[in-house]
Amino acid sequence: MTAARATRMTRGKRTARAVARAHTSHARQNSRGTSTQRERVARDIIEGLYEGRFQPGQRLIEAHLTAAYGISRSTVREALNQLTASGIVELTEQRGARIRMLSIQEAIDTLVVAGALYALAARLAASNIEQPGAKQLMRKATDRVTAFEPSSGSVEHTLARNNFYATLMVLAKNFELSRVLPNVDGHLFRVQFRSLLRAADRKRHADYERIAAAVLAGRPAAAKAAVHAHVRRA
Repeated sequence: MTAARATRMTRGKRTARAVARAHTSHARQNSRGTSTQRERVARDIIEGLYEGRFQPGQRLIEAHLTAAYGISRSTVREALNQLTASGIVELTEQRGARIRMLSIQEAIDTLVVAGALYALAARLAASNIEQPGAKQLMRKATDRVTAFEPSSGSVEHTLARNNFYATLMVLAKNFELSRVLPNVDGHLFRVQFRSLLRAADRKRHADYERIAAAVLAGRPAAAKAAVHAHVRRA
């Protein structure tokens, strides 16, 4: 093989690798873009529940969402799947997508189970609180949720509540607990039963500090009791 031919082959291989890297980078960028669009649509539907643009029980028609958000139907489906995984949307073969509507009994049953499991998470979190970074994580979640006025009723407030409960789960460090915990999404509760919850919100708001104080003090029994009291006020 001549030196010139070897040089051409080397350059060809480099070009092929460069093209492959460019295609991979482009695919990753497209994937990130689709993910961002999916999350944007899912977030807007959640915000729409609080603002009255969407209602529990409402059908979500793919063609309408595609036109409204200016995205592909596949991205709309991804957003609906994300909302289904969060327990906000129901998908059926016959009727398509629909925002869930909780019955009173469904709400009570879910709260009973979730309350018991979150109480267990708080107990385990208190037992693990001396782990590196645990106290900082708990304080950050507590500061975030208590920064809101009790009756704010905003989507950001609900996200802060969800983050507080998620932090207890992280600190509990129990895989099975995370796996069996029902998918209790605070948004549907807040939207459907906002008038009932608003009356108890001021008392329940202080519960976050009580729960966090027990966890930070490493008092498992007190943390568990504080969560039970918090749920009973719902």
